[in-house]
Amino acid sequence: MSNDRFFIGELARRSGLGRDTIRYYESLGVLPEAPRSDGGYRLYGPEQVEHLAFVGLAQTLGLTLDEIREILEMVDDGREPCVHVRERLEMRLAETRRRIRDLRNLERRLEATLSQPATADADSSCRCRIIESGTA
Repeated sequence: MSNDRFFIGELARRSGLGRDTIRYYESLGVLPEAPRSDGGYRLYGPEQVEHLAFVGLAQTLGLTLDEIREILEMVDDGREPCVHVRERLEMRLAETRRRIRDLRNLERRLEATLSQPATADADSSCRCRIIESGTA
């Protein structure tokens, strides 16, 4: 085996990912399938470490593995992916802002609901006064 080639355990160590994650990425096409040694073991090199670092950075921006695979396919086809990536990130930003707004609304509803006294009620039609008095 060449000095610049190593097995999946070393790739896992260098990338900080688990072996199963690496295999999963290969099965999805996020990481190109590795060549095999004469004994059938996957062989990796520094380029796969860089590749996995790119995948990790893309994930921190909220891109899904399917979106990352699309981007990598564009690169492999010789197409510039940055316009596509910008569109995806703009969509992700809008979605994130919506989720933050929804969470702020939930926070206000929880605060308003919890500000009500939690008294027991003998009224059998009430399942839980705290929930039923919550602000819609």
